[in-house]
Amino acid sequence: MTTPTTVPVTPAGTIPAGAAVATDAPLRMHPLGLAAALAAVMIPIMSFFTVNVALGSIGSDLGAGPAVLQLVVAAYGVVYASLVAMGGRLGDGFGRKRLLALGLLVFAVTSLLCASAQSPAALVGARFFQGASAALVAPQVLATLHAANEGHHRTRALAWFGASAGLGTSLAFLIGGTLSDSDLGWRSIFWVNVPIAALVMLGVWRFVPETKAPTRPALDLVGAGLLGTALTLLVLPLTEGRATGWPAWTWACLIAVLPVGAALVWWQLRVERGGGVPLVPLSLFRFRSIGVGLLTGLPFFVSFGGFMFVYGYASQVAGRTPLEIGVSLLPMSLGFLVASLVAGRLVPRYGAWVLTVGAVVGAAGFAWLALAGIDDTAPALPAVAVVGLGFGLTWSPLMGIILSQVPGHMAGLGSGLLITTMQAGLGLGAAVIGSVYLARADGFASTTYLLGAVMLVIAGLTRLLEPRH
Repeated sequence: MTTPTTVPVTPAGTIPAGAAVATDAPLRMHPLGLAAALAAVMIPIMSFFTVNVALGSIGSDLGAGPAVLQLVVAAYGVVYASLVAMGGRLGDGFGRKRLLALGLLVFAVTSLLCASAQSPAALVGARFFQGASAALVAPQVLATLHAANEGHHRTRALAWFGASAGLGTSLAFLIGGTLSDSDLGWRSIFWVNVPIAALVMLGVWRFVPETKAPTRPALDLVGAGLLGTALTLLVLPLTEGRATGWPAWTWACLIAVLPVGAALVWWQLRVERGGGVPLVPLSLFRFRSIGVGLLTGLPFFVSFGGFMFVYGYASQVAGRTPLEIGVSLLPMSLGFLVASLVAGRLVPRYGAWVLTVGAVVGAAGFAWLALAGIDDTAPALPAVAVVGLGFGLTWSPLMGIILSQVPGHMAGLGSGLLITTMQAGLGLGAAVIGSVYLARADGFASTTYLLGAVMLVIAGLTRLLEPRH
């Protein structure tokens, strides 16, 4: 049995070359480094959702119509999902800590651009670049947690990553609502990113160790272009179609996804067979955890993104203020946090059964919420808490399982693929599930039952994770 190794970390947080020594203790990040990394990943995730509760104020202030407001959300989400795999590749080659700090710096600058935008076009453009900076941040965190921890420390760190990502999503409505209702208005949701990003960047530079791949991989620019084009052709019409009446260009985009997606797969195979490293190496799917895990993860993230959109929109229709919406989601946030922490202890003993139970609990929570309705807050609160428990039991361990078989030197590739799937799923959830909700007279109840059915499908998919995990 081989002895785990640890790597000494200098005060600046770097790993000196050739400094590994034999020890009985598995590799573990400094607790403050772990905290800084988790804080870093929450910033771009929360920025994706906080803007949703401020769209009404943005539209009134800048004179933006519904289609433009959809672009404020879509511009961030599309570029984020399109470039996150490239961000992981850059971190593998140039150092994940270095790219994480750079991403936080650019995120702060682009947040300033968003906060000072004086026209809808300026805000959409600033959100585009803000999404690009987010694509630098997220994969570095996940890859660092994977590469700088071993054994149970890695399992725990990945559980905390899942908890932080999900909790940040849940709390985004509360924070966005509070800031939007303040005297500073909608611009404050962008201003607040600047001091927070600066503080987290200092923690990253001081306590997070530097990790990277043994060799610097070449950048697959063609693959990145095809991936970005495919996601844009898919997400943009699904986001804009309802607001614009589904004109011909939306259907043309959806049809074009098929040949562009086929071209992406062909190019990735060609690069890999030629001895290169494509943007998304299809050889990663030889790891069962990647193939089956992403198959399970995509509908899960679609469900989460769809629920957050539907709940927020339906609550506004019911007459709640942005702050009241955020407060009503607190039981979900607390349930998610508790379940995520408990799941980290249960997975080593019970394996993928934890995810199965979580998905079933989530389905029960959705059924309860459909019966309770959205008009009266009090009956819905316990149902929302159960939904949070189900999401927490599923999200956090799913992250660890997906990356469990990926070697450390491929952590950036695996992390980029995972976050691309997560971000694309969240965006598709808001577009697809949101369209289902808006198309039906009994939108909230029927859509919530649909989400419960999807969670039962996810429960079945989690059983595929068990045999070899």
